[in-house]
Amino acid sequence: MKRFPLLPRLALVLAVVYACSDSTAPANSLRPPEKSTLGLRGDPPPPPVDAVIFVSVSSSHPVSGQFTGTYFDNGTSIASTVAAAEVGDDALAFSGTAWLRLDNTQLAGLFTSASANARFQRTDQKLAGHGTLVIDGVTIQIVEVTEFLPFACNVPGEPCASIKFKATRSDDPLGLEEHTGTATAFNREFCTLYTGDGTSFFCRGID
Repeated sequence: MKRFPLLPRLALVLAVVYACSDSTAPANSLRPPEKSTLGLRGDPPPPPVDAVIFVSVSSSHPVSGQFTGTYFDNGTSIASTVAAAEVGDDALAFSGTAWLRLDNTQLAGLFTSASANARFQRTDQKLAGHGTLVIDGVTIQIVEVTEFLPFACNVPGEPCASIKFKATRSDDPLGLEEHTGTATAFNREFCTLYTGDGTSFFCRGID
């Protein structure tokens, strides 16, 4: 009887075992993770937009002022997290959110100011607002957001967002009046900054 060397037969057995075990592994087990896990599939997420914000609060003594801030709309959870990180406010990181955050430091010539992380937010149809705004020496406390309408934010003259809110005012400490406010945000890219005795923005679409 013809004898075969042990080494070739051992190699053959190992080859069969490897082939059988490999056939049970998923076909894509050695592929790198799909880019969708990194939030990169399809169109890139919209970046945050530098915004000019016109705020007015009506009552027997209405006040209005201009602010700068950042606007973001409709991101995936990862895009929203990245955008929130860019402005240093992790509380804004929600999926499918739109938010308008006022800058912590306003331009001196606007004669307005905002508390740290003052913002308006819409998440899964839930509305929220936080912070205080100072206009003409009057402190406006955001109490409740009653409407937040997001728009495309990429057309000159069209707003990024239109917001309505309830507020309290420092010149009405007893709350004798109901104070309602509006905030309309525009893409700063489409606005013109004027300087003189003060500073003001002109954005098409604002009367």
